[in-house]
Amino acid sequence: MTDSPATRIAANLRALREARGLSVVALAERSGVGRATLTNIEAGRGNPTIDTLYALADALGAALGDLIGEPARTRVEVVRAGHGTRVEGAVSARLLDRVRGHRLAEFYEVEFATTARHADPHPAGVTESLLVVAGRLRVGPVTEPAELGPGDFIRFPGDVPHLYQAIGGPARGVLVMAHP
Repeated sequence: MTDSPATRIAANLRALREARGLSVVALAERSGVGRATLTNIEAGRGNPTIDTLYALADALGAALGDLIGEPARTRVEVVRAGHGTRVEGAVSARLLDRVRGHRLAEFYEVEFATTARHADPHPAGVTESLLVVAGRLRVGPVTEPAELGPGDFIRFPGDVPHLYQAIGGPARGVLVMAHP
């Protein structure tokens, strides 16, 4: 990997915006991200939060991995522990894989803080599946979150407001986001 995450995000964001024929102003209005913030991100000077990246991805009709991921370089890819593109915030995530078929599925190793992350709905048809590997977590649609422990699994619609919050200390899991 030769590009820094900021450089990769900048290039991916610009390419996605231009492919959709959107100006910076139009994407700022559509995503709710400030024009100055968007300009800085596209210039590789930004340090966007995961919420900002999701807002941009959703406004572009794209997946988070489309913004943060690297293009596949070989047929066999290994992501070693501690490597891979990371995004930080109340939820810190590491992109593990992207699987295409009839749908796009993105695999993330995720670390959850005790600060709740209230996520806006993703585009229609997105589902999220999570396997908790350590700690305890409150997760799911805001209207019906579940409390999970190690080994517990949940699948829920990601196209409704939802939340993630570790209970009693940090938690970790593997998240799969499936896009239509």
